[in-house]
Amino acid sequence: MRNFIFTLSGLLIALVGNLNAQSYQFQQESLPCLNKKFTVVAHIFKDSLGNFGATEADIKQAVEGINPFFEPICASFEVCEFRYHDNWQHDILEDPDTEIPQIRTKYNAEFRINIYFVTTFTSTIGACGLTAGGGIIIRKDCINTGVVAHEMGHFFGLAHTFEGNGTELVNGSNCDTAGDGICDTPADPYVPGEPKENYVNSDCIFISPKTDANGEYYNPDLGNIMSYYDCGTCGFTWGQLERMASNYLNASVKLW
Repeated sequence: MRNFIFTLSGLLIALVGNLNAQSYQFQQESLPCLNKKFTVVAHIFKDSLGNFGATEADIKQAVEGINPFFEPICASFEVCEFRYHDNWQHDILEDPDTEIPQIRTKYNAEFRINIYFVTTFTSTIGACGLTAGGGIIIRKDCINTGVVAHEMGHFFGLAHTFEGNGTELVNGSNCDTAGDGICDTPADPYVPGEPKENYVNSDCIFISPKTDANGEYYNPDLGNIMSYYDCGTCGFTWGQLERMASNYLNASVKLW
């Protein structure tokens, strides 16, 4: 009888995992504990009319709102300083690849997480944020917890769940080399720039008829922080949390 109950429980766990597009096989493994509160310096650029266009209260709320998502690895974040910059030319980034390194050289606070708030930047997919070269850029009209959590995920080394645009197989057999390289994030076929309504309906049900190279239908995690589906911000997977913690622990430079 005990063996039957154990088997049934395992079946139920597997079913729940499938329904939520998550793998629960790692949930009993322990995660690294960073025991770290990271300090953020928020940089706000003035626009061409002399307005800064972002409030300290909104930024603090968005940054502190990500703490529950990082709690499993004992990490938290707080804004320690606001810096206002009059250089309005950086408020609109026409060439982020060139300008982000310039901004970091001019304004970065060492050993801190620097987040720069601008009016807009050139982007073919209408993204709310960019993380490149160790710097985070967020549009002023996108200051919210979901965007900050997403960009912080990039900052600590996570890729999008749709990385590779469908190269990861649904059965997970190439999960460590394709997609985002993390095996408990289901394969995601999303292609940046394509209409999201081709993938999810208004009730956030996945409707895309796309199939992988084996002809299997996708069932991505619509609420994952590193996805693009705007179906709520449910959190990170165990694998994503472990990847971020390991990247930090193995980094040569430690942040305050």
